[in-house]
Amino acid sequence: MHLNLTNRVTLTFVCLLTCANTFLFAQNTKTNTLKFSADSATVELLRNKSLKVQSTRPDSALIYAQRGLDLSRKIGYKEGEGNCLNRLGVVFWKNGRYDRALLFLLNSLRLREEINDRLGVLKSLNDIGIIYSDQGDNVKALTYHFKAKAVAEALHDRRRISIVLSNIGNCYLKLNKIDSALHYELQAYGIQHLLNDKSTMPNTLSILGDINYKMGNAPMSLEYYRLSIRYAIENDDQIAIVDTYNSIAQLYIKNSQPDSSRYYASVALKTAQKASYAEGIYTASDLLTQYYRGKDEHQELAYYKIAMAAKDSMFNAEKVKEIQTLSFNEAERQQEKAEQQAKEAQRRIINLQLIGIALFIPFFFLVLLILSKSRVHRKVIEFMSVLSLLFSFEFITLLVHPFVQLISDHLPVIELLILVILAGILVPLHHSTTHWLRAKLAHISEHPAKPPEPDTVKTKKIRSR
Repeated sequence: MHLNLTNRVTLTFVCLLTCANTFLFAQNTKTNTLKFSADSATVELLRNKSLKVQSTRPDSALIYAQRGLDLSRKIGYKEGEGNCLNRLGVVFWKNGRYDRALLFLLNSLRLREEINDRLGVLKSLNDIGIIYSDQGDNVKALTYHFKAKAVAEALHDRRRISIVLSNIGNCYLKLNKIDSALHYELQAYGIQHLLNDKSTMPNTLSILGDINYKMGNAPMSLEYYRLSIRYAIENDDQIAIVDTYNSIAQLYIKNSQPDSSRYYASVALKTAQKASYAEGIYTASDLLTQYYRGKDEHQELAYYKIAMAAKDSMFNAEKVKEIQTLSFNEAERQQEKAEQQAKEAQRRIINLQLIGIALFIPFFFLVLLILSKSRVHRKVIEFMSVLSLLFSFEFITLLVHPFVQLISDHLPVIELLILVILAGILVPLHHSTTHWLRAKLAHISEHPAKPPEPDTVKTKKIRSR
């Protein structure tokens, strides 16, 4: 009685302890989940802050993005890490630090591919394409933009499709392929107009202005530029404002209207310096250098120094070398990735074939069994029985062969020795099985099942009296 009571108390204590542990585990899991959700939300908040201030406070944009990256890595938030890496890349790109920008964007692409973040991959591909375009390598830029286009179409993301199409058009414009540039740019504008997406229109309209100018239609070009400026001001898109003002300044200087060119270049320079937009600073200061050449040596020298400083920040020898190294490493990674995908595709084909063979052999045995009960000639049945066993044993050899290669490490002597031992086991087994199956099937074919006797109707003879 005392023992039973003790057991009951012990059992009750164990149950209570288990329940308590389960409750505490559930509470900890819930707490950790809530904490992760809060931290991941903080990461997205920091990323959005970086996006909002990149045009006006680029230093703050970098700080916000770096904080988001650090927090993402701390909590293991891979998607947030990819987003913040991409954000850092974009900010460095705007500031003309193409080497740093490409480094962050390639790391972002690699991470997003690992976690299968397709939208993220699309963004990284598009931004990398822009980097190469700004570096003057528009052929390589197009390879990335067309990859981004394929992903955008697979995701049915029309807004992203329009952005990529606009960038493709810009690359063709820089390659002086005007017809192709106009084709893609009009596609982009058509989608943006249909979606009423005013945030993406400034860049597309500005490029359409550039295209029309190259086609010799300056009035239409100015109309596109003015529309671009209007939408860019509405969206506070400082980069688009700078690019379009610089385009207008170039148009006026080529149309022999230097004073108008100086005005727009001056506005572009001030806006670009405020946004730390290195490319915009270089283009505007170079236009102003041309304007003051032969008119004011002091102003010419001042703007020339500004232009050279901006150019050096973007294209000095060390940064060009770093970009070339990054490009080479990425090309190797993409090649290795393509080879791995090809191997996986080949492995899938082999596995499908093995599954097909594995399904065919039992089916073949079943057909053989059915034929053995029919009036098929004995020689045919014997031949099919031998064939079915050959299929079975050769299939076993086929399955074992990769393991033999793995064990032997592709050394011919060891591989031959293992195969000889395997043959020593399988060959006698094959012969004995062949004799048994041949005799069994032949016996079945010689003694087909007798058909049931038909019902007989007993009749009585009626004797005639």
